[in-house]
Formats: sequence, C-alpha cells, structure tokens
Amino acid sequence: MTGENKILTIDCGKSGGVAIGSLLTNDVEIMKLTESFDELTNQFIFYAGAVAYVETQNLRKIDCMTGRWLNIHKLCLHYQRIKDACECCDIEVIEITPQKWQKPLNLKAKNYLERKKELKNHCIKIYPDLKITGWNQDALLMMSYLKQK
Repeated sequence: MTGENKILTIDCGKSGGVAIGSLLTNDVEIMKLTESFDELTNQFIFYAGAVAYVETQNLRKIDCMTGRWLNIHKLCLHYQRIKDACECCDIEVIEITPQKWQKPLNLKAKNYLERKKELKNHCIKIYPDLKITGWNQDALLMMSYLKQK
C-alpha cells in the first residue's frame, strides 16, 4: 500500500501502532510504531500523499497537578515526533480524540484495564483474521470508526 487514497490511524501511546488502509477497500495493514524521528520517517515515507488520523489527548489541568504529568509529557513529545515525521513525509495530519472514536462503541467499563479488554473484544469482532494486541487495537478501532463514518 502506498500514498494516494490511503489513511493511517495512529495510536501515539508508548506502545502504539499504526493501521494503514483505504476507505475504498476492507484491506488493512498494521505496524508497530517506533520511537525515533528517523525510524518514524522511514516507516511513513512509503505513504506520501496519505492522510493520518493521529490520536490526541485532551489534557486537563488536574492531570498536570497530579502524578500523571511525566507520562503526559512523554506522550506529548512522542505525539509531536509522529506529527513532524508525517509532515516531513507529505502526510496530512488530522487529530482525533479517543472520546470521538470510542463513543459509537458504547463502552461499559469503568476502569482502564476493563476498558482495554472491552476494546480488544470489539476489535476481535471487527477484524477476526488479525492478531489483536494492546499495541494495535486502538489504531484498528480508529480505522473501523472512519470507515463507518
């Protein structure tokens, strides 16, 4: 898969992944994100002309005042590296929040681990032929959300 008419959905978390597909077909590829800028550009260079939907977080003041600041800071740095790599590779970046793509799933879980398990179960139903793991499920579910829109 290369370039035009392709979309990438990117979970920019610590162990995030990328789903690559098209709104015109059901084909989807997955790849694990790397951390360095050079490695990211090497991953993305083949998709010049594509559009990337990059998951972004709504940062709240309370997060910065609690012990979550360091993790949020790392996430922001990685997000910026991903965004810069996309732009260097001529990939348009569109931000998407987890709330937006998760809303149609009507999640019932209250805590993080239950929510991740519920997300994985949704993903397995949509993509039964793929090996669904923690690193690829969010990117795949974002792809599914965009195809249903």
